[in-house]
Amino acid sequence: MNNIIIRHPCENEVERMFDLRWKVLKEPWNQPRGSEKDERDRKENGVHHFIAVINEEIVGTARFHTCNEFEGMIKYLCVDEHYRGQNVGKALLQHIEKFSISLGIQYLKLNAQNNTLSLFEKLEYEVIGHNGIPIMGKPILKLP
Repeated sequence: MNNIIIRHPCENEVERMFDLRWKVLKEPWNQPRGSEKDERDRKENGVHHFIAVINEEIVGTARFHTCNEFEGMIKYLCVDEHYRGQNVGKALLQHIEKFSISLGIQYLKLNAQNNTLSLFEKLEYEVIGHNGIPIMGKPILKLP
């Protein structure tokens, strides 16, 4: 089993992170380069990028941002096709959940492609709506 390291990207890794995001999430739909970024892709305003690294190679990425004081959103979670089935996506999600809890976030939402629903369901996310694709959610911090 490969040792998966989840962390924030270093400055010199940011473009490789965006490149992976484009290759996995945008290129298959013939979307142009640049479409992998949006207005929240800056570190300010509660946005946090994460990468999954195996043997110094970026093999997965996800972005977390706060929606409000108690709710967070995971977007652009993707894994290089050569590393699927190796728990990279699961490791990213679990790391972001722990990070979110440290911020006092109580509920996480994410957008899910139909082919990833089973992964998220195994991790106790439930479909809560649709916005072209399923929106899933999960309470992560239970207050006494």
